[in-house]
Amino acid sequence: MNDHDPTGIPPGRPHPGTTVHPADSPSMTTLISTELIRLRSGFIGWYTLLSPIVIAIPLYLGSIFSPEGRSGRLWETFSNVTLEFWGVLIPMSAGLIAALSVRADAEPWRFLFSYAIPRRRYFTAKVSALAIAQFVSATILVVMLAGGALLTGQLADVAPMIVSSAYLPWAAGLAVTALAVLVCVIWGLGPGVALGVAGMMAGALISDKSFWYAVPPAWPMRVILPLAGIHPNGLALDADSPLHDTGVIPLAVALSAAATIVILAVGGRYLARKEV
Repeated sequence: MNDHDPTGIPPGRPHPGTTVHPADSPSMTTLISTELIRLRSGFIGWYTLLSPIVIAIPLYLGSIFSPEGRSGRLWETFSNVTLEFWGVLIPMSAGLIAALSVRADAEPWRFLFSYAIPRRRYFTAKVSALAIAQFVSATILVVMLAGGALLTGQLADVAPMIVSSAYLPWAAGLAVTALAVLVCVIWGLGPGVALGVAGMMAGALISDKSFWYAVPPAWPMRVILPLAGIHPNGLALDADSPLHDTGVIPLAVALSAAATIVILAVGGRYLARKEV
């Protein structure tokens, strides 16, 4: 016996005016989760987990035996040099992991582009996954700095500085991550790595200049300078240094957010028009 809809439309067929969604339309959450699963194995996963540890432990040991550490300034010495390294590492890491991730996805993307899924979503998922990976690194840095502060008996006093010095530069570096993915998608592995190296130099050389806002890779380090009270070379700021001004922090984060939105739009449009 065949059942029919009262309207006379056979079962299994959509009613007129009903929007039919394709079966191959995964959510952004699914796409990002898939990217993260791919990232957690191999070099990028290990790099994400180990880079803050590899930085912090040797620097803590070195600080113990330094003249400053022996004079009772162990925490200041350790935190200053660690955050100095972290500030220049953020853009370099963005270029490196973006280059490796995009290169690994060259062939899978050729297959995935055959599905009826807007390609811009792949670009957004890639940037989001790499940003999450860097957030994990920042969290591990918080643990390492907190451990150093605990060992020196200053955790209660410096906990807010530790958290802000890890996560606000991450937010200021989101634009660099998006830019690195865009460069790698358009030009490939070499230019992406070159962007990371150039970004590392920008953090060291430009972050304390008056035109820092024009160079996205300098934004993470510019945020660190007033939070940690250091120069880009890790030396403590003078009491009257204009680099103490924390007013640059919301500006850097806002610039990063705006630039990230623009880059996501540009990258998504490029990927949608890319021939495979």
